Amino acid sequence: MNFVVELNNKTAGRDRLARFVQYSSKAAWHYMEKNNFDDRSVEKFKDLEQSLAAFRKLLRFGRFIDSLHTALRTINHSDKTVRFCVTFSKIAHSLYLLCDHFIWLSKHSFIQINTTKWSQVGNKYWLLSIVLNLVRDAMELNNLLKAMLKKKILNTLNRKVSPKDVFTGEVIQFVRSNKDLLIDTVKNSCDLILPLTNLGLIRFSPGTIGVVGMISSVLSLYTLMDQRAKLPYT
Repeated sequence: MNFVVELNNKTAGRDRLARFVQYSSKAAWHYMEKNNFDDRSVEKFKDLEQSLAAFRKLLRFGRFIDSLHTALRTINHSDKTVRFCVTFSKIAHSLYLLCDHFIWLSKHSFIQINTTKWSQVGNKYWLLSIVLNLVRDAMELNNLLKAMLKKKILNTLNRKVSPKDVFTGEVIQFVRSNKDLLIDTVKNSCDLILPLTNLGLIRFSPGTIGVVGMISSVLSLYTLMDQRAKLPYT
């Protein structure tokens, strides 16, 4: 209960909780449709999903500035991977949020725009942001795996133990030491499916999208609960 209260005191926490329920609702109504539940029950979950999506747009209003601020903090970072991938990812995410703001304003009759077109543009920026995050994850994983392989070879040569035992120990240590990077990789891999589906580049059922969104949301919530599980500059 204390964890829920603490999350509710944070904008990011409320957004992630709402996101989890939003995608849970999507998975629920798709399951109910497939199993011939009554239309009224299905519509309730669809309405809940749409309401939470609208709530999250309001909750994120103005957050594009936060992403731009993070981009400014990493633009001169000493690590080339962070400097390029994170900076441009945050800029792309900021533009995605900006498009999202315009869509929200249009739906509430503050401005008049082509919401379908702006939604597609926003999804492209969202996709670019996630791809850049995954590039960073892949590059860091590659460097770490190379170091682990080198260490495994040295340990095998210096000790009279089987390569299998050395490798098993190295894998366990790798997972423990790089929990933040592994969580970020899985989360970004799940998130990648969402804009790809919205853009029509791949086809998944609403139920699958709901489950993927739930997994991503749980991992995001976990990084809020345990800061050691959060990759820097994400």
